[in-house]
Amino acid sequence: MAANDDIILSEEEIDVVMFDSDTELSKSAGTSRKSRVSYADDSDSDFQGSSSKRTPAPSKRGGRGRGRGRGRGATTASTRKNVDANGEELPEPPKARRGRPPKPKPVDEDGNPIEKPKATRGRKKAVVKEFSDHEDDFDDGVYGKPAKRTGKGKARQTTFDEIVMPAKEPMFDPVQLRELAERHPDTYWRELATDTDPDPSAGLTGRIDFIDEDHPLELLSHSITDQMALTGMSLSPDGTLLATFGSTGHVHIWDTDTFECLTTLRDRSEANIDEFFVGQFTPNSEYLIVGGKLKDRKRWSEADEDNHIMPCPLKIFNVLTGDVVSRLEGHSEEILCVKSVVYKGENYYVTTSQDGYIRRWHMDSDWVVLLDSKEVTDGVTCMAFTVSFLPNTGNRYFMASTDDHVTLMDLETCLIVQRFDPIYSSYCDCGKFVELVEEPLYQARKPVIAEDEEEGATSSSRVVVSSLPEPAGPFAYFVTRGVELLDAEDNTVSSRPNTCTLHRLVYPTEPDGTFELQEIRRYYHDDYLSNSWLIRLASNGRYILAPTLNGQVFVFSIATGQVASVLRDHDTIEVRDCKFHPTKNLLFTCSDDGTVKAYRSIARPKCLDASVEADVEMECATTVAASENERALTSEFDSPQTATDSHFNGLKEGVESLAVRDLDSVVSDPPAAAAVSVAVAEEGTKQDP
Repeated sequence: MAANDDIILSEEEIDVVMFDSDTELSKSAGTSRKSRVSYADDSDSDFQGSSSKRTPAPSKRGGRGRGRGRGRGATTASTRKNVDANGEELPEPPKARRGRPPKPKPVDEDGNPIEKPKATRGRKKAVVKEFSDHEDDFDDGVYGKPAKRTGKGKARQTTFDEIVMPAKEPMFDPVQLRELAERHPDTYWRELATDTDPDPSAGLTGRIDFIDEDHPLELLSHSITDQMALTGMSLSPDGTLLATFGSTGHVHIWDTDTFECLTTLRDRSEANIDEFFVGQFTPNSEYLIVGGKLKDRKRWSEADEDNHIMPCPLKIFNVLTGDVVSRLEGHSEEILCVKSVVYKGENYYVTTSQDGYIRRWHMDSDWVVLLDSKEVTDGVTCMAFTVSFLPNTGNRYFMASTDDHVTLMDLETCLIVQRFDPIYSSYCDCGKFVELVEEPLYQARKPVIAEDEEEGATSSSRVVVSSLPEPAGPFAYFVTRGVELLDAEDNTVSSRPNTCTLHRLVYPTEPDGTFELQEIRRYYHDDYLSNSWLIRLASNGRYILAPTLNGQVFVFSIATGQVASVLRDHDTIEVRDCKFHPTKNLLFTCSDDGTVKAYRSIARPKCLDASVEADVEMECATTVAASENERALTSEFDSPQTATDSHFNGLKEGVESLAVRDLDSVVSDPPAAAAVSVAVAEEGTKQDP
């Protein structure tokens, strides 16, 4: 091939030399147009030496190149072709793929490719179905083989409404709960009062039922004292043991019969400072789980003006040996409540904390070994205080006092079922379910608005009712107490009076229905001041024990709302907790003064009417005068003993005659008759010593 003939350059021959800077272009300006060279024998030539010594093949084509560094005479991509030595055009080589090499397509045994079914849009993939030869057996296009399109446009897409999701189990099912409650009945009823009157001759047997003028509370001489502020108490299931918790990290266990301290529990291996607030005995009273605050002994907190708070564990003590047999880690701040519960035959602890979390601890059969734990998180709760399980639900649901409201939660799923409206302006720190002995009187704080059921009634036609309507389903009574915001002027007086509140929680009758929390009435008094943290209520179904911050305990009648009694034996120091004994005629209160006060209910004889008392006095005076005259006449013949006997006989005759006239008011009432007999005997003693 001649040197002057036109040469068609290949792709490899064009990109021989590339100039990467303007400096090199300026130095080789004279030879830049000849940078792309080709030798006459294209197939056998090799590049030898530098490009300046090569003999370029002249080209008759002119024009600018395609890019930087490509001088005059370079051909464009549209004119270049790959040819062999004979000038015949060669096929283009395959382009290289980036990334991973393609996966081989699946084939069957015969080597035929297998086509995978394509997934439809939505949350479920297409379902491959077997199709028959009949057109009626084909799918409609939602799943499986798509139906044929009749016109142009995109293929039909599956909508969210057309996707059939698996059936979701309802969170609250009344039918399932009834079956669960029958198989696993709850034990909340152990805290209820009985309908029977206490027997005065029984002494300390039989729990407290009535607290009023006829059955006052008497302070026992046996008192439980300690050198620390007592923040909580717990009774064993059989009521024989009483545990007290305080600020020094000690747990004292007392005998409820003799009020003697049986043992003291303390974690001697703890290097930091323990403070215990709450505790709970296991069902067999072998172990005691306690919780509270753990403070760093070597670190001070300016914000709390106390030692720095560390993550607070639960500690399980062996009551007999006093050793800590287990520690449950999980809460970052103070533990404010602990409950032990059996659900579907499994043992659980439920705890609340100031860190805002409620945690469920799944325990082994011995209540010591932890199996797993889970917390209820909602991202809203700031502080969680107490929990109380719903009656007749098999211990599945519980109500938690959280912040300024109460929240209904599911123990099985650790999810929030429903959150109710705020009850107090600051926070609600105590709530518990009770079964009332007497039906309470409704007291509306606001007019209750009800829909008019007449035909043609509109939303504007409403009537005001003075009582709550009948509940639509099962219900339970729930008592709460809380704290109000302080007055903005001096921050010492609450913005509104402190109260305790009685609610009625109505259960839904349909699956996943809505609970309704209805306010029945509020209990308050001018001297009831309880705007303090960590105060707990107690109730026996007839009364509410409401401690205060100034050392008093108010006893409110649940039915009427009246104050039945006020206990003032803790001076002016804050009362933290109170307990009704489950089987004995005992009531306990504990305070920051380091003492536990024990009370019992006594039965006083009923007083007679005023008219009856006047008749008794007049008859007694007449009888005494007659007996004096008779004694004066017979003093010469009778001995002193005979005169005294005649005097008593006269008194007896007078009282008997009065009893005949007013049989219903005296004889029918044995305590009244006993009182009259005592009065007559005292009168006789005064006259004849």
